[in-house]
Amino acid sequence: LAFNWIGLFLCILGVSIVGVANVWGTESVSTTDSDSAAMLFGMGLVLAGQVVQAGQVVAEEYLMKEVDLPAMEIVGFEGLWGTLIMVLIVYPLLWVIPGDDGGHLENPIDTIALLENNRTLLCVVLLFLFSCGTFNATGIAVTSHLSSIHRMMLDLSRTVMIWGFGLVVHYYFDPNSAFGEVWTPYSYLQLIGFAILVVGQTIYGEILKVPGLKYPSGPLPMPSPAMSLHAFASPLPRER
Repeated sequence: LAFNWIGLFLCILGVSIVGVANVWGTESVSTTDSDSAAMLFGMGLVLAGQVVQAGQVVAEEYLMKEVDLPAMEIVGFEGLWGTLIMVLIVYPLLWVIPGDDGGHLENPIDTIALLENNRTLLCVVLLFLFSCGTFNATGIAVTSHLSSIHRMMLDLSRTVMIWGFGLVVHYYFDPNSAFGEVWTPYSYLQLIGFAILVVGQTIYGEILKVPGLKYPSGPLPMPSPAMSLHAFASPLPRER
């Protein structure tokens, strides 16, 4: 429908404005071209990652709604394949490539030793794993009840929180922190971009309705409690 396309266009426009303002703000603060080039390269990698993630969530929606796989089974398969790829492909490559970590780009043996001797680091890693697990579970629940597009649009809202967190860290905790965000002359443009992003999300979700556009009559059908439980059902057969 027309309002869906308008909402998507505004979200893309808002994200683009935020990205451009971020690059311009970096150029106004930094005096070297290498920082701007690194920023552009990093944004390109983020964009490529978003494309891959978009394909992932679309595949998840297909598996849940067309193949009828339980949501948590899909998350389990993703974790299994991710673990196998890291152990069998990524870590061996990082071990072979020369680097500063004991002659390797990444030394898994040294990582295990650090975790064994630093309880704080171990707790942080476990907290990170728990955070990733809950993020994937809640994200796939949004996909099962709404759609993959709703999930990605909500995921974009994290950028607003990260930007605000960076400003708080820089101006209230540590101005020299690498996690801080400096308010530049282009930060107002970033703020406008975030506002456009939020407006696009509300238009797509039919919270904010554009006059003159056609909307579906009646509320969208919501899944029953039985269907909600089925999304997180065990893939194992029931005992008789």
